[in-house]
Amino acid sequence: MKLIFKVSILLIMASSGLLQAQDLQTETDVSIQTCPDVFYTLPLYPNAKFCQLFAEELPASMSYFAISDQQTAKAFYIEKLGQAEDEKMLKGRIVLQYSNGQKVVVISKDGQGSQIDILIKSAG
Repeated sequence: MKLIFKVSILLIMASSGLLQAQDLQTETDVSIQTCPDVFYTLPLYPNAKFCQLFAEELPASMSYFAISDQQTAKAFYIEKLGQAEDEKMLKGRIVLQYSNGQKVVVISKDGQGSQIDILIKSAG
């Protein structure tokens, strides 16, 4: 529904001459950011896809898709970072907290894989 509304607005703006062709192209392009291997000090699951960086400066956050079930993704983070200082299951999501809650990993079921959200509150 949002996409239909956005496309309709773009078409109206383009036909009224308020929007340059170059701007229309920018608005309709879908950019998929290349996923890094690590985000601050936290590793990303191998072959991470569809990375979205929400904030690069602290507090920093990003989300990505992993072709893995929740338990396998959780095992990856525990193998790489050690046992979480705090681990909860909230509304079907696994929440792992490290460094006194300054680094948080949230693992949610997403189709045939998992969405992984990372929040870095501070570098400490």
